[in-house]
Amino acid sequence: MRGLSNILIVSAVALPLGCASAAEVITLDGQSLKIEQLLQLKDKQVQVALSKEAQKTIHASHELLIDSARKGTPVYGLTVGVGKNKDTPVFGKDGSLSAEARKLSEDFNRNMLFTHSAASGQPIAPETVKMAMTIRLNQIATGHVGVQPDVARIYQEFINEDIIPVVPEDGSVGLSDILLASHIGAAMMGEWDVFYKGQRMSAAKAMKQAGIKPLVPFGKDSLSILSNNALATAQVVNAIGDARQIIQFSPRLIAAALEGINGNISPLLPHTLAARPMPNVEKVGQEILANLEGGYLFQRDEKRPLQDALSYRGAHWPVAHAMSQLQQLETLVNIQINSSDDNPTVYINAKPGRYADAPQVAQYFTQGPVSGAINSSANFDTIQLASQTEAFINAMAQLGKYSSNRQIKLIDPYFTGLPRALVDPDDANGQAFYTLQNGFTALFVEIAHAANPVSFYGIANQGGIEDNFSNYFQAGKNLSKVVDGVARIYGFELMQVAQAMDLQKKVNHRQLSPQNEQLLKALRKQVAYYDKDRLFTPDVEASTQFLMKF
Repeated sequence: MRGLSNILIVSAVALPLGCASAAEVITLDGQSLKIEQLLQLKDKQVQVALSKEAQKTIHASHELLIDSARKGTPVYGLTVGVGKNKDTPVFGKDGSLSAEARKLSEDFNRNMLFTHSAASGQPIAPETVKMAMTIRLNQIATGHVGVQPDVARIYQEFINEDIIPVVPEDGSVGLSDILLASHIGAAMMGEWDVFYKGQRMSAAKAMKQAGIKPLVPFGKDSLSILSNNALATAQVVNAIGDARQIIQFSPRLIAAALEGINGNISPLLPHTLAARPMPNVEKVGQEILANLEGGYLFQRDEKRPLQDALSYRGAHWPVAHAMSQLQQLETLVNIQINSSDDNPTVYINAKPGRYADAPQVAQYFTQGPVSGAINSSANFDTIQLASQTEAFINAMAQLGKYSSNRQIKLIDPYFTGLPRALVDPDDANGQAFYTLQNGFTALFVEIAHAANPVSFYGIANQGGIEDNFSNYFQAGKNLSKVVDGVARIYGFELMQVAQAMDLQKKVNHRQLSPQNEQLLKALRKQVAYYDKDRLFTPDVEASTQFLMKF
């Protein structure tokens, strides 16, 4: 898609095993991963690598975790169980790493991945799972996770060899995608299915073909693999990529729509918008006017309405709002993908600070080859991300609402001064666009339903321990549905707007702006002028694909 920021690609890094020599490499360091880089993972030529400092940090984080266990410090998911079993020992009481204790830990980790693999539904899109694994690998690089370096190794190899675990889409309550992400860990052990070379097959078979050694999870590896929000965040990132294109295209579409109806530019003039300078609104207004410059709307016309319907007169407002909400969501996502949402959280070189004399605080700290702290946390709480995702959903749905209202007006001669339903004047019995309203109305109903908040719902479980929810993953699913729906609603509108612009030229002999002429010419290579009635469905798809790539 056009309009995305330049992507930070580091190529002066040794390529991981199996990478093609021409592949670009995104270097993960736990602090500088960008949304743009994640979107690039849709290109299979993009590979990931860990910086040298990140590799050292991952090793030190694991050493701190194990040293804490060795000294008898209780660590959730390491020296004791999880959830309702949080007080059940799984290590030796002294935290020693005897062969028996290690075997106990390995069994515990394996069984945790098995018992938490309880999701349902269709597989999540492979590109989303690949983004999620990249997010998780970058979070591991922060040093706040504590997994074996071998876990980072297998994440990297799965990403670079394009081995994508099959992850069912239903089962997350949004405060960690536990039942979903466990399938990634199961696949890493060779115990589940993956997509590889265009086929679904056993992970063991794919790993054998790629020469990848299966993971033997230990310590808190399994907890760290399954208890995070990387899948939900990846889903949001994927939707952000498409949403950006829709928002970017909006001023082009609005400008074309205004020339299609002989609209009034008064609401967009700089002094008009300066009287109420809400965020981004002047920018959007300027973009719409820039696309209209040189066209007939700047010429005085006594027949032009003094005021258009609000969906035209105020079309810039929801676009500005969507921009603002997107900016806020991207800020939170950029923090999330470069942070740890683990429980417990590992802190290399942490200091107790002002609470150094408090016995309750002192127990979390350890001194040794690697000093620091291990703390229970609720850093996995995603209520800010879920709520902001829902705010952005609402903003995107508004674009669909305004577009649908504009389309209702487009076929009405009272508003356009053009033939009814935009029928070509030479097609006396044509029906043209009259029944298209059902198509975009149905889409609007769907996105309006998906715009309802989900972050309030949930049922306390896990013996009452898990008693709060954000439903971040479901919010991400709703965002994807709304973004897809708005793109198709825009596809319907663009078809009709293009017909209206052609009719303004043919019937009223009006001169379009150079930008709108360019847009119309490019679209007509994909969607022909409607000089007579024809099947619409292929054109809806072609129009949608056009605007998402323009």
